[in-house]
This record gives sequence, C-alpha cells and structure tokens, in this order.
Amino acid sequence: MDLIYKTRVFSQGGRNGRVQSEDGLLKVDLAQPAEMGGTKPGVNPEQLFAAAYAACFENSVRHIIRSERLPVKGCMVEAEISLYKNFEEAYRFSLSFAAIMHGIDQATADSLVERALKVCPYTDATKTNVTVKAVAVLEAPQ
Repeated sequence: MDLIYKTRVFSQGGRNGRVQSEDGLLKVDLAQPAEMGGTKPGVNPEQLFAAAYAACFENSVRHIIRSERLPVKGCMVEAEISLYKNFEEAYRFSLSFAAIMHGIDQATADSLVERALKVCPYTDATKTNVTVKAVAVLEAPQ
C-alpha cells in the first residue's frame, strides 16, 4: 500500500475534554451529551465520528460520480448515529446515511450508494463492529 496521508490528533480529558490536531487547525472542546449525564453544551465524540464518516462517504459517492461521469447535479449526505450498549456492556454504533442527489434515476442512485459503501475507508474500518445502512434519496433541484 502507498501512504496517501497521515496526521496526528491529541485528546485530553475524554468526553468533557478537548481534541486538537497537530497542525492546530482542529480545536474542539468536547461535552458529554445530556442523555449521558452531560451538563454543558458542546460537541461530542459521536458527532465528530458521524461528521467524519459522512464526509468520507460523500467523497466516495462523488468519486464514483466523477469517474463514471454520471449526470448528478448535486449531492449531500445526511448521517444519523446511535450509540448502544450490548448485553456484554460493550458500546456499539449504528449509522444511517441518506445520500441526497438529483439528476439520475433511483436505480442508478441506489447502485451508486451501494458501490460507495464498498470503497469508503470508514466502512471498511468499521465493517465488523458498526451497523451501517445507506439509502439514496432523489431530490429535485432547488
């Protein structure tokens, strides 16, 4: 494998701490969600993971659109993440994606989403421990 990119991120304080990238471009104060006992507003690790995965998945969709010269006029991805605790007290994620686009038919859009899941590195990295569902939603241009 050829290395394409490498970065480093630092975390201090866990869910109520801070994360920062080595170049200083990413600096985020974290806050535990109220549903998990948090008392202050802020970004949580689940939101960061869902955002990163959604961006990567959308890029995979766009990569296929470009390589196949599909007539897609617009694309965005909506991600919903859920955190569960299983009977062994282990935490697990479930993610749902909606790839919203227009300019192609439903069958092509469905195939595009299916293929994008196969090339997305986040999907590959999480394939045995995260439940992922993805659908294509056709939307008329605004």
